[in-house]
Order: sequence, then C-alpha cells, then structure tokens
Amino acid sequence: METMSRGNQSVQKIYEEFAKFERTMEELHLLKSVAEDLKNYRKMIKLKRYD
Repeated sequence: METMSRGNQSVQKIYEEFAKFERTMEELHLLKSVAEDLKNYRKMIKLKRYD
C-alpha cells in the first residue's frame, strides 16, 4: 500500500511540475508578444519622425 501511495505522490508531483511548466510557457509567450510589440512600436516612432 505504501508503494502505491508513493507512486501516486510521484504522479501528483509530475502533474504539478507540468502545470508549473505550462504557466511558465504562457508567461514566456506573453513576454515575447510584449517584446515584439515594443520593437514594432519603436520602428513606428522612427518612421513617424520622418513623416
């Protein structure tokens, strides 16, 4: 019974780590989008200066 409990704890730990990883990937995707938007905004400011 103890082995089964340890196995369940291991599986639970793996699920928690995957959930944490998924949240981190979502945050990373958001930050990449923000960085790309800022780059585009900088380009737009440079272009507007010469209009």
